Parts: sequence; C-alpha cells; structure tokens
Amino acid sequence: MDWDDYLRDEARKYRKLAEEADDPLIKRKQPVAVSRNDLYQRVWEVPVARLAAEYGISGNGLAKICDRLRIPYPSRGYWAKKAAGKAVVQYRLPEPDEETPLKVTITPTLQPLPPPELPTELQATIVTARTENSKISVPARLVRPHRIIAEWLAEHERKKDEAKREREPWRRQMMQPAEFTPVDRRRHRFLDALFKAIEIQGLKVKVDERRAVYFESQKERIDYELREKQKQVRRPLTDDEKRWGFNPDRPWKQALQPSGILQFSLKTRLVDGMPHEWIDKPDKPIEAHLSEIVTVLSLAGPILAEKRQEREAVEKLRREEEHRRYLEEQRQKQDYNRWRRFLEFAEQWSKAETARQFLAALEAKEQPEGIAFDGRAPADWFVWTREWLDVFDPLNRKPEAIYGELAEVDSWTYHGNPDFYAR
Repeated sequence: MDWDDYLRDEARKYRKLAEEADDPLIKRKQPVAVSRNDLYQRVWEVPVARLAAEYGISGNGLAKICDRLRIPYPSRGYWAKKAAGKAVVQYRLPEPDEETPLKVTITPTLQPLPPPELPTELQATIVTARTENSKISVPARLVRPHRIIAEWLAEHERKKDEAKREREPWRRQMMQPAEFTPVDRRRHRFLDALFKAIEIQGLKVKVDERRAVYFESQKERIDYELREKQKQVRRPLTDDEKRWGFNPDRPWKQALQPSGILQFSLKTRLVDGMPHEWIDKPDKPIEAHLSEIVTVLSLAGPILAEKRQEREAVEKLRREEEHRRYLEEQRQKQDYNRWRRFLEFAEQWSKAETARQFLAALEAKEQPEGIAFDGRAPADWFVWTREWLDVFDPLNRKPEAIYGELAEVDSWTYHGNPDFYAR
C-alpha cells in the first residue's frame, strides 16, 4: 500500500471513531438556524471569537454574518473593559429594513483532521538515521567547496573578469555581477555541507540542462529550493516617481526587500507527516536543521522508488484492463459482423426465391414466337436466368462453405461499422 493511501485510511478511521464516540467536533458539523434577535443577544453575552468556535466557524466569518444581518457586536477591548469593571456601551439592535434577513443558517466549517502520524517502522528509521547524522554541521568558512559550489564561484569570477575587460562604461556596469551578500555566502556554506553529507549517504548531486541542481537516489529525482524570504516594506518615493505624479495621501510605495531569513523546501513531496520545509528562527537557524534534512533525504530514495513501483503496478493493471476491454470490443464487433454477413445470406436467399417465383410466373405466360432479343429466344433467356439463380442462391452452396465464409469475417470486415456503435 502507498504511504499516502495508508495515511488517508488512518484519517478515515479517525473520523469514523470520532463519529462513533460522539465527538463534539463532529457534532458541531451540523448547520444551525439562528434568528436575528437571538444572535444579537448571543454576541453581547459571549465574545465573538468564542461564540464563533461554538458554531464551528471563524470569528471573521461570524462578524460578516452580523454585518449582513445589521447586528452590532462589541468592538475590540469591550470585554477587557467589562472585566475590569469599567463602563461599557451596548448598542441597540436597529430595526431591519426590507433587505435585512430575519434568520440565518450557520453552516460550520469542516474541522481539519489532525495531522496523520507516520507508520511506526518509518518513525523508527527516522530516529536511527537522525542519530547517525547528528554530527553533521555547517562550517564557519568555505574550505574545499563542493564541485558545484566551486563552479558557481568560478562562474562569478569569470563574469567579473569579463566586465573588467569591457571598455564601454554602461556595458561594464550591466555585465558586472552583484557581489555576494552575507546571506549568499551563508547559502554556499549550507549547500556545500548538504551536498557533501548526502553524497556520503549514497545520493547524487546533479545539474540538469537548465542548470538547476537536484538530488538523485535510486534513480529518483528529488528537487529542492533554498531561498531567502522577502518582506514587504514601504519605501519613500523617488524624485522621478514624485515628478510623474503621486497620491499625497500615499507618499510611499510597497516594495519587497530581503529579510535575511533562509528557507529550505523539498519540492518533491514524499509522504504526509514527514517534514519537507525548514526555516530560520531566532532560536534555531536553518543550519541546526541540517542533520534532519540529510535524514529525510537519505530516506527519500526508497520511499520514492516504492511509490514509483506502485504507480507502475497501477499503470500495468490499467493497461491490462484497457487491453481486455479492447479485445472484448473486438470480439463483439466480430460477432456482430458475422451476424451481419449471415443476414446478407438470408437476404440474398430471399431475393433468389422472389426471382424464382417471378421466373415461374413469366414462363407461365404465353411466349412470343420467332422473336429474339439480343440474339436470344425467350427459352434461352429462361436458361440464362436459371444459371444465375444457381450462382446467386446461397442454398445451392454446401453448409460448410457458408460457415467457412462466416468464420473468415473479423472485426474489421465492415470498416467503421456504424451499425455496431448505434446499437
């Protein structure tokens, strides 16, 4: 069974057990009809956030419902002032207009299931691997960089040399690469330690045709991303921006600036419940997560290989079922075509019988004498007709000849076979 299927089964089991146990989280999933007056009383008795939790929705969602019903609710700080014994004001409920609903049905938001736990066997493997990788660390200085890091540094120096050799100042400025920031240096040291550590674990560090770096384990590709998070800031307008006009009430512009916070993510997802993203924190920088990242990557190959095998098995079953359906369709078409040919024989025999009756009626009539038609007398035409009837009538053939011809009919005898698809 695929890990994802396993975790989905566990989630379904949890929900079923919760329903059987009469879990209040599950009971709250039923919609509740509330009148406008009752909701007004409730929002002044219980804080909106707590009341919203009882209804199974967010506080913002309950506030929007109150706005739609024109129900005033306590402002921020109301309950703190009331708890401190200070005077507070409760706004009265205004009279509804023609467009104001007098009742609302609150449909709770589906509560998310708790994150699934990894299988015990996989948990034990992670603990063992984490212990083995606990001594992995990021060096303070970049010494003997990994070949890919060395190529990045060499490429940067090459671009700097090309810019120095450029005579045109404006072209030199365009070609000049930006100097590495402290975060860039830190990223190099982190990836250098990571690349070396996972290669010891048996993984390969490769570069594709787009110069994107990825990992490979058991012929499975693992993509990653190490980036510096950006933050939105308000910066003053430049002189050019002011010259071209601006809003006096907004003498600033939103801009993204580097935050100095690094985030490492595995773009190739493994199984639910396994860590796939690590980020800088004040008390734990991303360097402290290196051993855990190496641990997860060391387990990625077998997991992805197993998932690939399961996908291939499912694909094989799908193709076999598709081939079986194709063969069955061809068998049905062949059977239908044989019946179609049999009906042709029957129609041919019916026409032969009609022709015999017509010939007999024609012979019973008085025949002209001394007249020939295309050199043949009427008696000769009767002989000619009987010869063709002997050839045309399928009953003049042996049964084995008829069934032998039926056996030669296949699914493609009648191309397109529209009658078959119109059934």
